[in-house]
Amino acid sequence: MTLTADDILDRCRSEWLFRDLPEAEVDDMVAELRDHLDDASGAGRPAAAVVGEDLNAFASAWAAERRAERPRRRTPRQLALHAYSGAAALLLGHHLVGWSARVDVVPGSVAAIGLFAALMSCTPYWRALLHWPLGRWMALCFGFSALLLALFLVGGAPVLFSVPLWGTALFCLPAFAVAAASRLRPSPDQTFTG
Repeated sequence: MTLTADDILDRCRSEWLFRDLPEAEVDDMVAELRDHLDDASGAGRPAAAVVGEDLNAFASAWAAERRAERPRRRTPRQLALHAYSGAAALLLGHHLVGWSARVDVVPGSVAAIGLFAALMSCTPYWRALLHWPLGRWMALCFGFSALLLALFLVGGAPVLFSVPLWGTALFCLPAFAVAAASRLRPSPDQTFTG
């Protein structure tokens, strides 16, 4: 089966996203590959002359090369940001769903926030889920089941501390401030001419 240039670009893009490359970098790689494919098409060569016979191996090798060019040092920062967002979601969710003015934080809640932060920081998010083989899905389901059982057995005892509604609002205030500032700040693409 002969793949069109658009098929090649789509498959490479999904492979690069699966490899957890940043989207801006993936867009650059897609543009560069599009140029190479257009050049090959203009010269009368097939797309296989550019990418080879094994498209996944080509995309994986290119992703590994790009990853080797830039060391990944964002994980501790991402871990902290994901833990913060997980804690904020847990607190807000408890206030909204339980209609309570106070949230009791128990060890199970802390473990759930830690698991959320670790999964979100160390996996390529939802992009990888669609490409996982059955064995990984089964391991993930078994692991989550074991974790939920452990959290259930820990239960609501002991209460580590309680957070009032105003404490949750104060905890979420920095996130709201950052979101508002990022919306008000002009993007780097916008240029103002006087």
